[in-house]
Amino acid sequence: MASTLVALFGPKRGVRLTVDGPLLMGRSSSATLQLIDGKVSREHCRISVDRDGRLAIEDLGSQNGTFVNGARVDGRAALQAGDELALGDSLFLVDPDFAVLAARFGDATLVVSDGPGGADDLGLSKVLGSEFADSRAGGPGATMGLPGIGALASALAASTSVETAVGALLAALDERLHPARAFVLAGAGTPVARVLGGHGDPPAGSAAADAAPAVSRGLLAAAARRRGAIAAIAPTEEHTRGEARSQLRSTARAVLVAPMMIGDAPAGFLYLDRASVEPWSARELAFTDDVAAVAALHRLGGAIGSPAPSDSAVVVSPDDPIGVSPAFAQVLRLAGAAARVTSTVLVTGESGTGKEEIARFIHRRSGRDPFVAVNCGAIPEALAESELFGHERGAFTGAVAAREGRIEAADGGTLFLDEVGELAPSLQVKLLRVLQERVFHRVGSAVPRSVDLRVVAATHRRLEAEVAAGRFREDLFYRLNVLRIEIPPLRARPADMAPLAAALLSRIAARLGRRDPGLAPEALALLAGAPWPGNARELANVLERVLVLREPGAGGALGCDEIDAALAEPVRWDAPSPANVATAPPRVPAASSDPQLPDKVAALERAEILAALRAARGVKARAAKQLGISRPTLDKKMADLGIDLWSLAGGNHGGEP
Repeated sequence: MASTLVALFGPKRGVRLTVDGPLLMGRSSSATLQLIDGKVSREHCRISVDRDGRLAIEDLGSQNGTFVNGARVDGRAALQAGDELALGDSLFLVDPDFAVLAARFGDATLVVSDGPGGADDLGLSKVLGSEFADSRAGGPGATMGLPGIGALASALAASTSVETAVGALLAALDERLHPARAFVLAGAGTPVARVLGGHGDPPAGSAAADAAPAVSRGLLAAAARRRGAIAAIAPTEEHTRGEARSQLRSTARAVLVAPMMIGDAPAGFLYLDRASVEPWSARELAFTDDVAAVAALHRLGGAIGSPAPSDSAVVVSPDDPIGVSPAFAQVLRLAGAAARVTSTVLVTGESGTGKEEIARFIHRRSGRDPFVAVNCGAIPEALAESELFGHERGAFTGAVAAREGRIEAADGGTLFLDEVGELAPSLQVKLLRVLQERVFHRVGSAVPRSVDLRVVAATHRRLEAEVAAGRFREDLFYRLNVLRIEIPPLRARPADMAPLAAALLSRIAARLGRRDPGLAPEALALLAGAPWPGNARELANVLERVLVLREPGAGGALGCDEIDAALAEPVRWDAPSPANVATAPPRVPAASSDPQLPDKVAALERAEILAALRAARGVKARAAKQLGISRPTLDKKMADLGIDLWSLAGGNHGGEP
């Protein structure tokens, strides 16, 4: 019988792997079990299986070592059931007893396997599922003819908005099951409904509406695999807001999750919990599953849709870039097509339009790993070659050890070249061979190294103009410009304002430990009418400013006055021009009738700094050198004088923030 490895911690946490043959573990893409961990060597260790099925592990000369039950492996060591195998940040268990596993390490880790698995494999105190199947077959838990389902179906059919549909759904769950909290998840975890309060026992020390549980994706996956409701008594992490900051607490709660199945995949989930050690009954599971089926049948007022993709459409998951306009849909279609191949992609657009988000979208859809991002404008020119290509020991002064470069680190994955238009001319020619043949040399080495990677480059500049001006190599441009994706600015797609603002507000509120208040319709109209030269980045800054300045106890959605105050600038622009920092005017205080000497000095400093930035094309390190001051001094003066490259009326103005 084949042995099993269960990853308890590390990048493969929750994965169960059957070991029926030699198993190479390491960071390399050629490893049987690839671990993206800086503490793991490319080929770290190997597990072998003899004819009798016994396991043995051999360390392959790793730098940080391989440990079995806390002892470092020197050469080769036998493995037995219950052994702990540690390498880097990963901890694996060999043929573990899942009851012992839950008792020792807690119930928070859910092991998800590809096989059918039993209830005990979930590592939870109590899971109900088979009883529910019994009830469907007319067994002891049968719940045919439960009242309330017909009324819910009628209410959903009569709903004209998502809010009314969600309200009817939560009311039905509340009336029969009386949960402490209940909400709806669309897709793989985006909340589309409020937290239900007023019944049961909300978390101690906070109002029910101020607590947001962290739902385990493993629990959702288990429910989707069963295609029916499951319940468990398990620790639940909750973010609660105290007097001055958000806090993380863990309590044991009775949790119930039911998938809303459309076809063979879940389009969303129902989540209920209560602070109790009594599990949900089979009858309650059956009722919740009926509610989920009715909600899926009615598409919950349009809040959820069919997960089945068509040939021409791209199904967007909660982690994907946000946008519903036809222009942005075309961007996602192009990105989805690019993800299916390994061709080089060039993403262009103004600063803040989400070029890196599109690059990560392509990476996720490609199934490659890892994702390595390089800011071409932020790497010092003297170190850029070593940073990209790596170096051998002794290649230059200070190279005391060999070092892997970003290109080599991206082997098997995606290399994202952000602001590729800022790449130094000396590096542009060296990048050509990597793009053409996927071959490079480390600094100080004559040995060619091959890599398997896909390249996604992004820039806010018009590379055609840079080529014409002699600042960018023409041959490099044509090798980058294989698949071109142009992201339109936010002002050109007003239909995206509402979903984008809602998503950004939700993320910012969670980061600040605040409730998501939502946006009033008049506030959305005001946001949609703004020019947004900084696009989504500027929009996020405005929303964060509103939440920070808002009184913690204030209720209701964000209104027009609050948005208007956040959009208002305390200083004015003098004759702005929309090119780049070379033509952007200084940000100056309102004119006074009798300027004082400090104001004159500040105006002179501001003009000199902007002139240097203009000559350096926005690269602050070069501007500081021209001015004869250090980079930190330049940063301080820019902050004191109100010079902010990101908020100028042209978006991104250089290779550095």
